[in-house]
Amino acid sequence: MSKLNYVGKPTALQVDAYDKVMGTAKYVGDMYLPGMLYGKVLRSPIPHGKIVRLDTSRAFQVPGVKAVITSADFVNNGLWGWPIKDAYILAHGKVRYVGDPIAAVAAETEAAAIKGVEAIEFELEPLPVVSDPHKAQSSESPLIPDECPTDKNNLCNIHIVRNGDPAAIIEKSEHIFTGSYVFQHQEHAYIETEGALAIPDADGSVTVYANDQSPFINRGNIASVLGLEQDYVRVIQPPVGGSFGGKDDIGYQTSSQAAKLALLTGKPVRITLAREESMAASYKREWMEVGLKIGADNEGKLKAVQANLLADSGAYSSMTPLSSWRATMHAGGSYRYEAASVDTESVYTNNGYCGAFRGFGNNQATGAIECLIDEMAEKFNMDPIDYRMINLLREGDRAFTGNKLMHRPNADRCLEWVRLQSGWDRKRAEYASQETGAPNRRGIGVACYFHGSGLGGEGTDFATANIRINGDHTVTLQCALTDYGQGSRTVFTLIAAEVLGVNPDRIQMLRPDTQTATDSGPTVASRASIVGGNAVRDTTEKVAHLLNLAAADLFKCDPAQLIRVEESYIGPQEQPISFEEVVDHAREMGFQLSAHGYWQIPEIHWDFDSGTGVPYFTYSYGAQIAEVEVNRKTGVVKVIKIWAAHDAGKIIYPLGAKGQMLGGIAQGLGYALTEGFTYKDGYPQKLDFNTYHIPTSLEMPEMEYKFIDNILPEGPFGAKNLAEPMMISAPPAIANAVYQATGVRVHEFPINPNLLKM
Repeated sequence: MSKLNYVGKPTALQVDAYDKVMGTAKYVGDMYLPGMLYGKVLRSPIPHGKIVRLDTSRAFQVPGVKAVITSADFVNNGLWGWPIKDAYILAHGKVRYVGDPIAAVAAETEAAAIKGVEAIEFELEPLPVVSDPHKAQSSESPLIPDECPTDKNNLCNIHIVRNGDPAAIIEKSEHIFTGSYVFQHQEHAYIETEGALAIPDADGSVTVYANDQSPFINRGNIASVLGLEQDYVRVIQPPVGGSFGGKDDIGYQTSSQAAKLALLTGKPVRITLAREESMAASYKREWMEVGLKIGADNEGKLKAVQANLLADSGAYSSMTPLSSWRATMHAGGSYRYEAASVDTESVYTNNGYCGAFRGFGNNQATGAIECLIDEMAEKFNMDPIDYRMINLLREGDRAFTGNKLMHRPNADRCLEWVRLQSGWDRKRAEYASQETGAPNRRGIGVACYFHGSGLGGEGTDFATANIRINGDHTVTLQCALTDYGQGSRTVFTLIAAEVLGVNPDRIQMLRPDTQTATDSGPTVASRASIVGGNAVRDTTEKVAHLLNLAAADLFKCDPAQLIRVEESYIGPQEQPISFEEVVDHAREMGFQLSAHGYWQIPEIHWDFDSGTGVPYFTYSYGAQIAEVEVNRKTGVVKVIKIWAAHDAGKIIYPLGAKGQMLGGIAQGLGYALTEGFTYKDGYPQKLDFNTYHIPTSLEMPEMEYKFIDNILPEGPFGAKNLAEPMMISAPPAIANAVYQATGVRVHEFPINPNLLKM
């Protein structure tokens, strides 16, 4: 690869950093228009109940209230959802969880909107609550959805893997290991809560500014429930204050509510959720139970694995059918087996509802397998890293799903780095000889992972981009994949600057807008850098080619003779011509200096019915080591330091990559130790940050990290996916370190301090 001028440079800054630091970035909650109305939502106070009476007339008696809507105001009562249509914009017929929206009010002031909501008269007839996922399919449990998408009571979906005959192999294995692991719900805890501003137009159309993840999906939902053509709905994404997968369904719901109120009143309507409201109403990471059974030979080599997963989807399916599929595709971990099977079920309950969250099911899958692998290493009297090394996937191997790996796995390189940097061998020996009754004991633990890139078998994985050179020689770039803090707008800008040979400051990266951008699918699965980055590169190369032709025409030379020095073009006579001169000449030649590009991940196929095929075209790999200290009197775990290595390909935006790594570790730390979002009989137990604890700066450990430079040929400049995997291995690494410190094996996350007391 030739020398790069902008891609991979540590000095590259986030394109919107200045606006955010100076406070000039306009989030939904900062946007105000003359005559704007404020929207508030009436939400269910109980987890399951029939709507017996709903009278909104008194709300109109509140001064300032201009409109009230219910499910009756939407097409087909506002039925929506993807991939399963089982939800409503406002509850219809019954409520299914605490926080389920029932009605929405628009008023001249926020106070009036709140009073309007309080004035609505409603009666809910309590229905039996399903809170235990194990009992959801019982014939004695009430049906939660209107219609079950499967032939079993409250069974949302199933996924399988079938690779050989693992049962027979395990039965004949010299050693058989089993383990069961439970993972609680997790709240996204983004800084900015959900919000939307809807602006009606005179022709009956509506423009919605929403802090959602996928504007085109939002547009489709709004158009469907309002009975509008999609051209009559425009969705624009302003700056977003964090998402982590959490602003899909709840964002689309809020957008449709605001849009309907705006069209009814003829005025702009803004809805923003309060923190407690957000924590009750928004979806969470799925509660999941993972059961594993593994056979191994006398040398410790893995023979076969069987996994059974049970996921709590909550009141609606949301993205659980997809996140549970990814969990299924990773349940065996990054190890070699002769055979494998996985059986996954997702069920409906009245425990809120669940959907996308960073890691998308792999967190639970990896957490379980890495804890059991650690236990197996001990049984074979082997060092945990050495044991992983003899079983890791290698070049040319097949994943447990049966597909042959097309690129070199790099978990071994990641493990080697964290082992060396952490002083693993010395510390393992030192901590093994600690005094048994010491009040504070230390431990060091390890975990590794693999993570499929992109959507995989979930659907066609593509992106598009648009670029144009303006009359003032600036460049406008746009891609519909969204940036909600992960830095994709900066990644796209750097790629375009590199290809075009211009300073990134010359490029204006527009925000996603369904009227000016082209659909690129959802912004999920850490797909932006690979899929979106390649689309930007393809698009920009088309314009760069035209400029090379124009420069060659000026120099009267072949385009291959051109070289670039900063923004200048240099010909055979070593005379520089500026970018501006080349652009002007290209226009004189009649060139149109704009382009549209498309890129799609290499085609793969997963057969959902047979549980066979190729789930992903490639994977990224990584490893983390955690050093902890446990107070045996209180059971409190303090993480001293984390060492992390990730197989990232070429890093496009180093500062952004650093942020992803450190932020991912922070979320993993919370998932391991404190972030259990719990329900009791369907009622959420933690609705603020006083009771739901996310790690603060005071609780963060020292962190040392490394991006293993392994070029992905299909990636833009060799880049791979980055954002999601960063948090995946922190919880099991911490759990395994806790075991060395205490002798207590962790089977439930977050770790319960009471179990660690001496």
